[in-house]
Amino acid sequence: MEHNDEQDEFLRQLRRNDRLIYKVCMAFTDRQPDNVRDLYQDIVCNLWEGRLQWHGQCSESTWYYRVALNTAISQWRRRRRRPTIVELTPEMAERLAEEQGDTLVAELYRRIDRLGNADKAVTLLYLDGLSQAEMADILGINEAAVGMRVMRVKRRLQTLNTEDL
Repeated sequence: MEHNDEQDEFLRQLRRNDRLIYKVCMAFTDRQPDNVRDLYQDIVCNLWEGRLQWHGQCSESTWYYRVALNTAISQWRRRRRRPTIVELTPEMAERLAEEQGDTLVAELYRRIDRLGNADKAVTLLYLDGLSQAEMADILGINEAAVGMRVMRVKRRLQTLNTEDL
């Protein structure tokens, strides 16, 4: 494949998977635009660098999720020594609600913020409607473990009170 053809194909794949990358960025950052852009850029760079390793061994979206989640978790580990908690601005909450078509998106992200990284990953995959088999493939665990994590995360999200956020 010619270099330009390779770039064009990569850009087509990126457009098809843009929303999932964006969701990972929103869940694993403080949602400040610069931080979201930085993580997004890191994910895209890792996808480009790793594109030859994919070889169609799994679905395209599975590959994108793996790279995005691994990049986000790695970046989070590097940042955790300098914790910064920044509230979601009303403008960002409105934008998220408009983009997602749901006025509860801001509340959902606040609750997701309270989860650990593994639970955040499970939550994002579940909200995207992936099957347990797809989730297991992305996360590298068995389907039974996925089922237990989903059940545990659902309970945790339901019990979080907004006063605690």
